[in-house]
Amino acid sequence: MSSDPPPQNHAAPAAAEIDPQVADALKKAEDSYAEGVAKMKAGKSDEGRAAFKRAFDAVTATIDDEDLPEALHADFANMLDKIRNWQSEDEDSEAPAEPAPTGLDVADDALKAAPAPKKADDKMRELKVDGENPITQKFIEIYSKQRPRTVEEALARSGRYKNMIEAALEKHGLPKELFYLVMTESEYKADALSHSGAAGLWQFMPGTARKYGLEVSYWLDERYVPEKATEAAARYLADLYQWFGDWNLAIAAYNRGEGGIGRDMQYSHSPDFNSLAGRNALPTETHQYVPKFMACVMIGEHPGKYGLHPKYENPPAYDVVALPRALDLGVAAKCAQAAEAVIHALNPGIRAWCTPKDRPGFELRIPQGTKEDFAANLAKVSDWNPGPTMLRYKVKPGDSLGKIAARNHTSVRAILEINKLKNPRLLRPGMTLSIKPGRESAKKKPRRKH
Repeated sequence: MSSDPPPQNHAAPAAAEIDPQVADALKKAEDSYAEGVAKMKAGKSDEGRAAFKRAFDAVTATIDDEDLPEALHADFANMLDKIRNWQSEDEDSEAPAEPAPTGLDVADDALKAAPAPKKADDKMRELKVDGENPITQKFIEIYSKQRPRTVEEALARSGRYKNMIEAALEKHGLPKELFYLVMTESEYKADALSHSGAAGLWQFMPGTARKYGLEVSYWLDERYVPEKATEAAARYLADLYQWFGDWNLAIAAYNRGEGGIGRDMQYSHSPDFNSLAGRNALPTETHQYVPKFMACVMIGEHPGKYGLHPKYENPPAYDVVALPRALDLGVAAKCAQAAEAVIHALNPGIRAWCTPKDRPGFELRIPQGTKEDFAANLAKVSDWNPGPTMLRYKVKPGDSLGKIAARNHTSVRAILEINKLKNPRLLRPGMTLSIKPGRESAKKKPRRKH
């Protein structure tokens, strides 16, 4: 499990440190948004939407820029949210809310998720699968002929989450076929971690995860919690559809990012996904992503047609206990008379050796049927949190043994010895290391960030 130190709150950069082009882009977006509001209030909806489009273009041309100060992501994301909010309310024929301020002093932890649509759009529930697409056919051949066992195993895992995910999609008025987007993203592996740092069933990057209400901190990474990640993904997909008005574009944007697709459309003058693909305006991965998803839908809905016979798994059964204070997961395992690995598997969002500190009422999942014995055994424990002994850490891109050792108040030599590594240069993203943190890690009280 990850043991990253707590993220620090970033103060907004001083005005002198802000790139004039970045400030100008935000100013243009705000001006175009204000113009759009005025036009819409005056009943000039076409001109209003055109102004909103200019605001969107100004934002998406900048928000993914690697040089954009982290503290300013909130400002640009807030502008996107305001445009979406107006669009949703206009569709419901309601008066718009007053726009929230977007000054350059907004901090990164002010990043908030855009609200889900107030009214389900019947059209939003319709997703057409193009089974004749040659790339879709290619992936059907690959999945059914070259990787049948892998696909059967993935579909078997899907049984753990099917009812939960379909309920979330229904709640947000989304097509049921989006259940198979998880097949495309992670093959229903709740602990999946990509080389780029995307995590969980829905493969959220940390920034997008936080924007949609998931905690990614020293203590917790809710990208790995299937229920919470699914709720965030449903809201994100609803937002993508609201903006692009087309599921092919929305799904492509889930892979590429809304800013990336917006720029691709702008630069290639493409009105839809087929035009983008036909004009080679997309990265190869995104070009293939939508047809690949369609192949997953076709195989997932009718596996027998393609010679696949998955044995679907059931959702995990567990009890839940509310804890008044932090509890070492090793102690929790002993009280539940279960292996510590079982406790970790039931609580994949916990990233430290114990449940989060200063979170009274934190809900811990334990094996089903153990609640009474757990409470009785825990009542006999005097020290709930004796401190870290050994933890597991999955190496991420950009990590080095020196950085990992410093985070955990240990040494490179100790990590090498525990993991029987002879050469530090053999470290690779995705590797799992066993680490024994120093005592200072147990004493440290990281600042919370949501």
